[in-house]
Amino acid sequence: MSAILASELDYRVLVRGLDHVEGVCWDPRRRCVWAGGEAGQIYRIELDGSVTLELTITGGALLGLALGLEGDLYVCDPGNEQIWRVDETKTARAFGEPLAYPNYPAFGPDGRLYVSDSGSFFEATGRVVAIDPNGVTHDVSPRPIAFANGLAFSGDTLWVVESSAPGVSAMDIHGGPLEMVVEMERCVPDGLAFDAEGGLWISCYQPNQIWRWTHDRGLHLVVDEWSGEQILTPTNVAFIGDDLGRLALASLCGHDVTTINPGVRGALVQYLEEEIR
Repeated sequence: MSAILASELDYRVLVRGLDHVEGVCWDPRRRCVWAGGEAGQIYRIELDGSVTLELTITGGALLGLALGLEGDLYVCDPGNEQIWRVDETKTARAFGEPLAYPNYPAFGPDGRLYVSDSGSFFEATGRVVAIDPNGVTHDVSPRPIAFANGLAFSGDTLWVVESSAPGVSAMDIHGGPLEMVVEMERCVPDGLAFDAEGGLWISCYQPNQIWRWTHDRGLHLVVDEWSGEQILTPTNVAFIGDDLGRLALASLCGHDVTTINPGVRGALVQYLEEEIR
C-alpha cells in the first residue's frame, strides 16, 4: 500500500495536540475515548474531537488503559511502577503490587485484571500478572515473555504480544502453555483488538503497520504507511463508537489520535457485554 491510505479506510484525525499517547480505550457508557499522555495526563476525548484533561499523575508516563465493570479506569504507569485505579472523582489510587514495567491491562472473564510487565526488549524477561479485585497480584506466566506488551481476550484465552519475538502468543488462563500463534517478521507489534468476526487486529510500533489475523486466512496487511505522515507509530488500538465501527489508533511518537474504517465492527470487550446489554 502506498503512503496515501486507501480511500475505503476513510482515514480521519480524531484529535490533535496530545502528549505522545500510547494507549486508547473506548468507554461505551460515557461514549468517549480515554487516553494517557507521556507526562501522566489522562485525556477524555469525545467523538466530536473535543478533549478534557481529567487528571495528571505526577511522575507518570501512561501507557495502556482498561475500563473496569464499575466504570473506573485502570492505567499502566511504568514511571511510577504502578497500576492506578481512577474513579469518578478523578482520584488515582494504587492497584495491585508495584511492577517493574506495567505496559497494558485487560480484564479477564474471571474478573481479574491481567497486566503485561514487559521486561527487557533484548532478553525474554517479561511476564503477565493477574490482579485480584482486592489487589493481590499473581504471576501467571507459563514462561518468560519476549517483551510482553498488548493483551486481549477471546473467551478464556489470553492473547499476548511478544514485541521482540516478534509475534502474538496465546494461553488458557485456567492453565496450559503460552504458545506462539501469530509469527511476524521485521516489525514491533504492540496493540491488539478483536473484531466481531473473530479477526485479531495487530498494530505495530515499527514500522507504521496495522495487520488483521484470522485462524483460516492468517495475516493480512491492512495499513503500511511508510511515510508516517498520516499514521505514525500506531501503538494501542481500540474499536470505538456506538456501533464499534471505527478503529482508533494511538501514536506514541506523535500528537494525534486517528481513526480508520476497518470494514468490520469491533467486538465489545467481553466482560462488559452483559452489563452494557
